[in-house]
Amino acid sequence: MIAYSYLRMSFILIKNFFLKVLDILLVPFKSELTWVFIDDSFNNDAGLATLTSIFIPQRKMESITIDFYKILSQIIDKFPKKNAHSRIIYSAPVLHGDSLLKNGKKENSTLDFSNIDDDFRIKIFNDIIDLVIKHKLRIVRLGYNNYDELSKMNFKQNQMDNLNWIGLSTYIDRSLKIKKAVCVMEGNNDKMIHALSAWLSSAKETSYLYPDLEKSSAFKNSKKFIGNVFYVNARYCEYLQIADVIGYILHKKDYIDITGNRSDFSKRIYELQPRLEKNIESNELNRLSINGA
Repeated sequence: MIAYSYLRMSFILIKNFFLKVLDILLVPFKSELTWVFIDDSFNNDAGLATLTSIFIPQRKMESITIDFYKILSQIIDKFPKKNAHSRIIYSAPVLHGDSLLKNGKKENSTLDFSNIDDDFRIKIFNDIIDLVIKHKLRIVRLGYNNYDELSKMNFKQNQMDNLNWIGLSTYIDRSLKIKKAVCVMEGNNDKMIHALSAWLSSAKETSYLYPDLEKSSAFKNSKKFIGNVFYVNARYCEYLQIADVIGYILHKKDYIDITGNRSDFSKRIYELQPRLEKNIESNELNRLSINGA
């Protein structure tokens, strides 16, 4: 009995040692990174200027990519084929909520969507929502609903991006339990880069150069942001296309609520929004005060 107990204890010690070693070896694969993919939307008629972001933990990225390309595969199957024994290699369509799978978008200029009807487009919207629900992706959307008034006072889109980014980055810093964040924005023009990067860069300078002032700055801990903000065209990033489609669905609901304008197709998009409710962490529209009004 003593020998058995000794062997059992030895086995437990060896097992625990092995698990600790394995845990150390797996540290590089247990990424604590969360990727934040951001898309902006503007509409003067409804006064909307927003940023929509989706949050993707590093560990989920590959499985999301697999599911995304399953959606694209359905679309490509709609394109003409030469015959049963040969195929045409098509470039992947770029998904934008606005004019989804309709000719007119520059990125899709080589593709013919004439075989795709509105029923199929709604199916693709639903498939993207299914992906978001399946992978439990969080959605944060912040913005303003009086951009029409502000634009008359010479507020530019990059200034609205800056205001919205201040709100979003502060929300990420203070409200979300994220250890490390990598932010990726759709687009890459100089004004946008300045609007987003200057704010975060200034906050990080304060944190690293004057740590005693960090608690009194806008950020509790700007160090959670890896790098600054990365910029890329949505054509080259499936996750930004997902953010674009989700942002468009939320944008369309607000547009219809504010203006009352709707087509039969936009009404169907409007009806998709409730499916996203459980994934929406925040969806807040504010009115920017003008001269105290």
